[in-house]
Amino acid sequence: MNKKALGLAVLLVLSFSLQGVAAAPPGYEGGIKNESTYKEVIFLTGEPIVLEGTLDISIRERNNQVTERYTYKLENAEKNAKMSRTVSINKDLQKNGDQLTEKASIISFKETIDVNGSRYEATDKSYQWSKSDIYQNKPGVTYFAGNWDGRKTYTINKNQGKVTVETRSSVVGYDHYWGTTETQSIEYYIDSERTISVEGEAETVRWQGTAVVDASHNRTRDFNYEANQPTQISFRGGYLLTEQQENVLKVTYDLPRLDEEGKLRSRRNAGSTSFSIDTNPVNQRLNVPNMRDVAGHWAEKDILLLTSMDAFTANSSYFGPSLPMNRGEFARAIAVVMGLKVEEPKTTRNSKVTETPSIFTDVTKEDPNRKYITAVYEKGIMQGSGKDRFAPNQALTRAQAVTVLVTTLGFENLAPIQQYSTGFRDDRQIPIWAKDAVYMAKELGLVQGSDEGYFQPNKVLTKAEAAAMMTNFIRYLQQDLRYDYRERILNF
Repeated sequence: MNKKALGLAVLLVLSFSLQGVAAAPPGYEGGIKNESTYKEVIFLTGEPIVLEGTLDISIRERNNQVTERYTYKLENAEKNAKMSRTVSINKDLQKNGDQLTEKASIISFKETIDVNGSRYEATDKSYQWSKSDIYQNKPGVTYFAGNWDGRKTYTINKNQGKVTVETRSSVVGYDHYWGTTETQSIEYYIDSERTISVEGEAETVRWQGTAVVDASHNRTRDFNYEANQPTQISFRGGYLLTEQQENVLKVTYDLPRLDEEGKLRSRRNAGSTSFSIDTNPVNQRLNVPNMRDVAGHWAEKDILLLTSMDAFTANSSYFGPSLPMNRGEFARAIAVVMGLKVEEPKTTRNSKVTETPSIFTDVTKEDPNRKYITAVYEKGIMQGSGKDRFAPNQALTRAQAVTVLVTTLGFENLAPIQQYSTGFRDDRQIPIWAKDAVYMAKELGLVQGSDEGYFQPNKVLTKAEAAAMMTNFIRYLQQDLRYDYRERILNF
């Protein structure tokens, strides 16, 4: 099990389920990492130095506590710089409903940095540090935010001086089936005081500097249609699902200029830089559906994608894009699209299959969408349609479909409290229970009205329209949400 998956397992043991592999810029020093390489920037010598090497992470969980140990081995041969750092962190976890709070503190710390013959050392006795995060687990997405503050004091060559580095950091992020983004912003305040020898005389040089590091980690699942070049092949092409992690580090600094003797120059060293390291893509070819009644249809690509994922089903070569989308089919689609955990029938020792009793009296054990209906109901994404009934074969309206999508995101409570209009010309026809969801769906760009400005909330959704709506929802999760958590913060 890799380290990120291990971290996820810890939270799962604590009954706080995340939607995918938890992303995080590794450690708490503003670094970025792929499968083999870790990078971060240090400033305590008076210039930004990029260090590169390895970071090993071990995680242990016991009761409501997690212990993490980080071991760094980094260097920059050009700058004649090396770092060795080990840090152990304790986390206290407390769950309250759909929220989890996490408070972290230092157990042990030791860091040694050698640069051009000078050694900078710090230990847990000279490092004050505190971090706290909060996670909120919505039906399809986990959102989180946190802050940490630290003060680290290094000695220079034992007795030649000291460097104090104060840090303030904030972090925001989300995690779901289609992607994860965490962006960490760290402000550095550096105060250095060092005794140097100038022409045989001892002289104290003091300087201050600042820096800002933005480290962002992003995991994205994406899909592309791959057409086959040969014409004599049984299928024209199919969808490729690719998962990759992107890691971006942006640095802005205002530091002193020092000469070869270590004395201050008149001008400052100010500037900015950025770099990134990515993981190798992981590819998965999806099944190729054999449907003949969607060729040339305006929603052909959306239908093929959702059917390839098994979110929609087709009867042999027939899909029926103009047929109504029913509640059971939509439950299946949202469960598959969001990668919800679906309970499978269990097999006993005598090879008998034991079925979990159905929650709804009108959902039989032969219903192919039964397990998906159970999954979305238990997540709070879709409700029943009366006492012990789900109405799986009932046609779905546009208002109902939009409500499901917004509930999955957990954004239904972000609509205005006072009286408001959704902006659609048929605003008064939108059911009261769906109005907040329709408002948010329009704000997020998940739905658009007709050319005349109507939403048509009570219109039955066709299977083709459901495919287009679901694909648009996936694109929102992949792109728009990431933009708000990464590009807008980093100003790329």
